[in-house]
Amino acid sequence: MSFPFVPIDQFTPSTPAWSTIGKIDSWSANTNKTRYTFVFGQRSLYIEILGPQSFRLRFNPAENAQYNYETSTAVINRDLGISELTITDSQPADDQLVISTGTIDIHVDLSSFEVSVYKGSQLIHRDAPGEGILYIPGQEVTAIMKSTGPGSKYLGLGEKAGAELFKNNFAYTFFNFDCFSYGGPALGEPGPLNPTEPLYCSIPFLVESNPQPPGPFAGSAYATGVFLDNPSQSYANIAANIYNDMTGKYYLGSLYNELDYYFFAGDQVTDILSQYTTLTGRSQMPPKYIFGYQQGAYGYFDRYKLSIAANSFRAARIPCDGLHIDVDFQDNYRTFTHSEIKFPNVKSYFEELHSIGFKMCTNITPVITDNPLDQSGQKAPYEQRDNLFAADCMIYNTRYEGGESADVYPGGVNYGFNRGNNPYPSPPLLPNRQGLVPLAAPGNYPDFGLQKARETWGEQYDHLINEVGMDFIWQDMTCPAINANLSPANVYMKTFPQDLMIAQEQTMEDGSVEVVYHPNAKVHNSYVNNLLDGTWNGINKLAPQRRNFIIARGGYAGMQRYAGLWTGDSASTWDFLKINLPEVLNLGLSGVPISGCDIGGFAVGYGPSSGTTSQSYVDDGEIFGGITNYELLTRWMQLGSFLPWYRNHYDGYNKQFQEPYAYQEPVPSNCRKYVELRYRMMQVYYDAMYNWTQTGNPICRPLFLNDSNDLASYDHANDQFFVGGDFLVAPIITQHETANPPTPPTRSVYLPAGSNWYAFMDNAKPLAGSVQGGTLINDYYADLSQVPCYVRAGAILPFGEVEQFVGQLKDNPITLNCYPGPDRWTDDQAYSMYQDDGISPDEEGTNFRLTKVYQQTITDSSTVTRNIRIAKQTDNYQPGANYHYIALLGSVSAASQVTQDGANLPNVGGANNLQASDSPCWYYNESIDIVFVKVYDDKSDTTISVKY
Repeated sequence: MSFPFVPIDQFTPSTPAWSTIGKIDSWSANTNKTRYTFVFGQRSLYIEILGPQSFRLRFNPAENAQYNYETSTAVINRDLGISELTITDSQPADDQLVISTGTIDIHVDLSSFEVSVYKGSQLIHRDAPGEGILYIPGQEVTAIMKSTGPGSKYLGLGEKAGAELFKNNFAYTFFNFDCFSYGGPALGEPGPLNPTEPLYCSIPFLVESNPQPPGPFAGSAYATGVFLDNPSQSYANIAANIYNDMTGKYYLGSLYNELDYYFFAGDQVTDILSQYTTLTGRSQMPPKYIFGYQQGAYGYFDRYKLSIAANSFRAARIPCDGLHIDVDFQDNYRTFTHSEIKFPNVKSYFEELHSIGFKMCTNITPVITDNPLDQSGQKAPYEQRDNLFAADCMIYNTRYEGGESADVYPGGVNYGFNRGNNPYPSPPLLPNRQGLVPLAAPGNYPDFGLQKARETWGEQYDHLINEVGMDFIWQDMTCPAINANLSPANVYMKTFPQDLMIAQEQTMEDGSVEVVYHPNAKVHNSYVNNLLDGTWNGINKLAPQRRNFIIARGGYAGMQRYAGLWTGDSASTWDFLKINLPEVLNLGLSGVPISGCDIGGFAVGYGPSSGTTSQSYVDDGEIFGGITNYELLTRWMQLGSFLPWYRNHYDGYNKQFQEPYAYQEPVPSNCRKYVELRYRMMQVYYDAMYNWTQTGNPICRPLFLNDSNDLASYDHANDQFFVGGDFLVAPIITQHETANPPTPPTRSVYLPAGSNWYAFMDNAKPLAGSVQGGTLINDYYADLSQVPCYVRAGAILPFGEVEQFVGQLKDNPITLNCYPGPDRWTDDQAYSMYQDDGISPDEEGTNFRLTKVYQQTITDSSTVTRNIRIAKQTDNYQPGANYHYIALLGSVSAASQVTQDGANLPNVGGANNLQASDSPCWYYNESIDIVFVKVYDDKSDTTISVKY
């Protein structure tokens, strides 16, 4: 049977070949009315209520299909509040069934099986009239056709290219794919600006936000979500007329398996994210250091290269936590090994790097090479390969099957070419080809659909984790990525053959698990989830004393339980910088809180938006050229400093350097400024991550997520965002200084209505007057030393001191920066600050401190009093510093009195005295107009009052 890749414009619901459900012959409900089964002819489907605002619809187009099993790798919890719900139904007319949860009413037209959803009398969701569920009899292909809500904005869909956050008027396909420089199959010219190409990660989860619905949807603002849980190649089209008239409609569909979709309703997008991340899972807190700056290169091929990077970061005083070593680390591309030639005495070497704060990470691909030779060209044992073969779980060997290029591209994973800059041998030793030696790993892949494969795979990390001292894992080539010439008839299919049989576990109704086999085409996108599952559980068993972390190159819905995501092999172009923000924001809106791009671009940039200064060449064993333009690198480092995953990573076989310290001034200084800000803001990112574990709200957020009542905020979704709730960033992502001709580095900045805003001065200057929300600031000038940032009036932002790595300072006191503005004196308004040691696992979720910080301003005829209340909600962790500071910004004059719980505190007159004091005190810094108060950590609930 053939399973071809099907381009977007060839997936065509609504054409005559497709059928609709039509008239329902009969329906029935189970005892507690949580599941409604509908029968038509020899086919059936069901709607299952999951909670007050959610349901599941499942349809297998085969006749007499059974629904007595589950196979999803995405879904872990279908109780979205069902246990506390009373469901009723009614049949107001012969052709109508209304299922009511008490919050939403699901209307089912029994004459045509069209589903509509109401909140009260307001329509918020409906199938497209005359279509609804679509399928082709005799095949597995299915789709759901929905009506677009007039005025609705569509977002989510995981990792997609394009410079626009909203998905309206575009079409997409989901097929995990090794899309180097985003050059894969697309409608039109591929590249970073084309959203139609499949990328490395597939999350078919679409969110609708309608802040001011008109027409048949008129009423209050609402949001909905639809998650199509299908790991085969799937599709979404949001009113894009690529083959017929899709005006007013959208669909999600897939080539194989059954139709299995989940619906969520809410008042705003945050309600949808809460339900979706409950369904697919949230992680516990990651190690704190992963929010620090990371540096990687394909080309740190020995300890000397790596030491240059490590020592240069420390010498340049540019903070850095992670060093990422690519497959260069391995013994001739033997996964799970290290090269003793290139990294001798590696355990003690890593201990030295640990002693100066670096955490070590290495690249693990799912291929197990069948090359019998080690790095010296000798036959040698390969224990990890033997273990996996002994488990009888290998399914595919990638050695090239013939052709002229068999000796150049030997199959398996293609790691590029050694152009002569890497002096180490890489067997099999092939004839020199004009200085190009192919770097590849032909070999075998495990079938991670088998539990024994996942378990055995996880055990193979023992050498890296416990013998070498690796701190976390970089999961690469997850599609999996195989040389395209293995499928010469379809050059784009750089993965398993689509007809390769792969295991899938089925959980039966009685809880038993059965293993069935399907062609890769039907389970393709879930391969990576099973891989991540094996790695995650394996490293946690091997290192239970610490929090572990995976940064992955691919995934499927639910991957956030195991890993963060980086967005693949970007290139050094201004277009890739332009898409970085909407791509990461949409991943956050798709349940993945930690994501980011390879800062500066992994690959050399080409084309009109190229940011590469020159093509590279090799001279006397050294790479020269291929350097990312200094303006592009600076702007990318600045943007990346505010995104969840912050890693500069590049191809050192084709680029001379990309580390910020290697550029001439002022590049290192301009980059250092924002790396240092990242570290001082570490608590803000950590608190936002904790908020995600509780609510599903992303760390970085488009403006409308925090300010949904401001319709204009939807117009600024592509190039502005929030870190957490109150820190607004408007990065420069377009070329100015090095453009031809140069242009002034300006941009417009929109400040959402409903709040006033302060330009972020970083406590280096007095606050300027607040700017009213709803203001569009035109021509904001920001040279290469500056990023436009604003803080919401009334915000509370915890900052720490600069560290060269997370945990460098034993005592790193928090400064609570309190901005003037509206009161935050209730629990739901207060700032929540989460603290723990950043590395120890906390399975019980108890070994932490959660503090609520409140702010209130009281004005009478003669004085202004600002009250700051600090209340510990949970207190099972003691930070290193037993004190913290409060900074009250925007004081109108020197304070006249400061009290703690009514007791006067002394004015010590200056910063040095404040720091040296062993008791609570304060002083007023006139030059920046801030009152600083030192507070000791000896009360569970305390209030500081400052009178002016």
